[in-house]
Amino acid sequence: MGDIRFLSKYLALIVLIYGFYNYKNYSNTKAKYFVFCILFAVVTEFFGSVFYKLFNHVNFVVYNVFTIVQLTFFLWWYQLILSSKRRKNILRFCIAFYLIFAFGNSFFGENILEANQIYTFTLGVLFVLIAISFYFIESFNKESILKITDSIYFWFSLGVLLFYGTFMPFMISVRLFLTGGQKILGIVTLVLNVIMYVCFAVGFYKSKDKDNFEVF
Repeated sequence: MGDIRFLSKYLALIVLIYGFYNYKNYSNTKAKYFVFCILFAVVTEFFGSVFYKLFNHVNFVVYNVFTIVQLTFFLWWYQLILSSKRRKNILRFCIAFYLIFAFGNSFFGENILEANQIYTFTLGVLFVLIAISFYFIESFNKESILKITDSIYFWFSLGVLLFYGTFMPFMISVRLFLTGGQKILGIVTLVLNVIMYVCFAVGFYKSKDKDNFEVF
């Protein structure tokens, strides 16, 4: 990705290293899968930045695949941590529907090699927002609600919510930005990445206190 957005990959790398440093604190919880999601993001960012030099082709496919995999991961992860079987089943349906839609859109709609997949991104984010709402609903119904900000799950969810919930309007109008607003898009992307990864880092920090694991 061009302009100042390249800085986000270094921020992601720093948070990834911090996450692995604290890995022993949450290795026995479902939070352990999240650090590998960040690892995937870091690999994608660095690979995407050299893709054009290696293949002489715009890196649409790199970030389109990344979007599909990451949003699918979020849906899978939330159905893993939720308690309600009904909500779990809803998210499983969302995963299946999303993957079918993403496949169809990649080859019969917005070409995965040649364009940003606005429809795939938007649908995936809407499903993820539903998943996050399920998480908060269940959290608010627990006695540990007063300690929710001590939960690593809370900070992961807040980071994802703030990034995708805010960025989606910009992604939907990306074609407008491409005509002359790349600098604006770059600034927005970087700022939202900073907010998201700071939230992730706070979550990893909270994992240092073993007493916080009861709120998971």
